[in-house]
Amino acid sequence: MSYATATSVSLIGITGRLVRVQAEPAAGRPSLVILGPDGRSMHEARDRVYAGLTNAGLPLPGHRVTVSLPPSDDPTPGSGLDLSMAAVILATGGLFAAAALDAAALIGEIGLDGTVRPVRGVLPMVNAATDHGVRTVVVPAANAGEAQLVAGVTVVAVDSLQQFARWASTGQRPPAPKPTTDGRLGTGDGHVSDLGHVAAAMTTARWALEVAAAGGHHLGMVAPPGAGKTLFAQCLPSLLPDLDDDAALEVTALRSAAGLEPPGGALVRRPPFRAPHHSASLPALLGGGPRASYPGAVSLAHHGVFYLDDAPKFGHRALAALRQPVDAGQVMLTGAGRTVTYPARFQLVLGAQPCPCARPIGADPCDSCTAQDRRRYLARISPLWQRTDIRLQLAVTNPRDATTGESSAVVAQRVARARDMAADRWAALGYMVNAEVPGEVLRTGVCALPTCDIDPLLHLLRVGAVSDDGHDRILRVAWSICDLRGADRPDLDDVTAAIDLHVVRQP
Repeated sequence: MSYATATSVSLIGITGRLVRVQAEPAAGRPSLVILGPDGRSMHEARDRVYAGLTNAGLPLPGHRVTVSLPPSDDPTPGSGLDLSMAAVILATGGLFAAAALDAAALIGEIGLDGTVRPVRGVLPMVNAATDHGVRTVVVPAANAGEAQLVAGVTVVAVDSLQQFARWASTGQRPPAPKPTTDGRLGTGDGHVSDLGHVAAAMTTARWALEVAAAGGHHLGMVAPPGAGKTLFAQCLPSLLPDLDDDAALEVTALRSAAGLEPPGGALVRRPPFRAPHHSASLPALLGGGPRASYPGAVSLAHHGVFYLDDAPKFGHRALAALRQPVDAGQVMLTGAGRTVTYPARFQLVLGAQPCPCARPIGADPCDSCTAQDRRRYLARISPLWQRTDIRLQLAVTNPRDATTGESSAVVAQRVARARDMAADRWAALGYMVNAEVPGEVLRTGVCALPTCDIDPLLHLLRVGAVSDDGHDRILRVAWSICDLRGADRPDLDDVTAAIDLHVVRQP
């Protein structure tokens, strides 16, 4: 009989934490006791592990074994620790030396038939293990593709307890899964369209979408059915550049934590696109589940686009709750006595119809809705609308004017150049796009524009046509317009164009 210790990883949000699982043999009748971090017995884990070992045909120790997880603020760390618990039990029985477990992190759920089942969040778990110096990880074979995305780690993929025991006893690794290659897949749910599908006649709307992509600006649209709101929203991700390594790893980790398989076993390199239905629940939008363990749609849109179609139809609670991720770039969830933070920095796109009946034609409102009905309907999204930088009022185009415009590939090149200029300008301050820059930076110091260039904006501010916040948002859009034309600083024309894109219509 020998004392054994194994390392595993628990997941809180998309942050992995190392857990030391310990097993102590003792004289007495053969039995198995698993103590959780709070000191209570973990009956479900005990039953899974015991049944898995029995049905796998592996010898159980002929003595009493107590397995203990160290105290922590996570009383139920999840089934991903099953494999490490099975490992220390086998080590106390002498099936292999306890030292065989010293250099590896073990992750996986044990099935009742002795299989090693996949778990959510393997990518951030393995990433956390490597951050703590672990260079070998044992994971379920179904999760091997995710684990291989982390550089500098040796992945041992097992699909059964027998395979694991063979590796621990002899060092013989199961056949390695095919290595994955970095891909350009993954846009979340929803369809991404090409800007070439948008009629060239919609000059202002196409230009607004390009400016929004260049500066990372939130966008709002009011238009009747058939005007192309959803098409515009679906085009926005196609104008954005590929995600860098850090962003791609973060987006892929969020998908892993949500139980979504990384596309093609590769990092998600394209900005995600999420378009939840207006009937979606708060947990579906923001995240939730047991112990707040699932990221929601706002987090799955991180570094991408989050589109609310028919935004006034979303519930009041949902619209109010979305203010936090829009403002802070993250969402904080509380469950089972703990707080979990998920990143949620995205470009918001709002789509709304002019009135609740959804029967307006062109620019003419319907006959059945009064002006008060329309104001009350659009006022539902006012808190989010006030957070948009660019605001459009679209009309249904004539099918005869549906000539082809520039494709997304062409426009994306201009967007990339503009983003590079912005990133170089704000690098010393730690900002990447103009939409992130605080208004104070734009209004003071070397970035302050001459009065002659911002006089129209100052006039709107004096007469109350725009708020202080609106003033700053217009300045940010002006800098994006300036970047698109390759200039060093915005001029009067850039500021005037930014005003036209912002002061269009407010619900």
